[in-house]
Amino acid sequence: MPPYFPQRTLSSTKEPLSIMTYPKNQVLPYSKPIAKYVRQAVQDGVSIKDIMATVASRYQNAPGSHGTFYKLYGNDIAEARAEVVSKVGNVVVQQAMEGHFASQELFLRSKGGWSPQSTVNDPDEYTDPDQDSSAIDALMTLLGKDTDADPDTTNES
Repeated sequence: MPPYFPQRTLSSTKEPLSIMTYPKNQVLPYSKPIAKYVRQAVQDGVSIKDIMATVASRYQNAPGSHGTFYKLYGNDIAEARAEVVSKVGNVVVQQAMEGHFASQELFLRSKGGWSPQSTVNDPDEYTDPDQDSSAIDALMTLLGKDTDADPDTTNES
């Protein structure tokens, strides 16, 4: 066996696993089984670090660096992420259209540019000025003081 075929064992089976590391002048080939695993793992929410570790332990022709991994399987990762975002986005939009408040808010924040801080609340629009009392008037009422009395007629002796 050439020197660039180190033997490793899978801890679960104790069988030797041949992992190929290519010399620098050879190009690592794209592997459809690895690509299929990468796509499924990304869709399942597995981190890239964990995907790379699994690929390295299970498959021949496994990339040894992040750069090579992304060079070979970057498109697969991007397409799998786009599929997940599309599926989740479709659910959020559907729920928002059905009246689910949290989905509506999420959609408006992420796609509509809305934020609660940018919302202008005009107090005159929501309350009747005749029934609106100031904080001082409310405090005076709680203290038992008459706020409607004429200040010129009070405390005269």
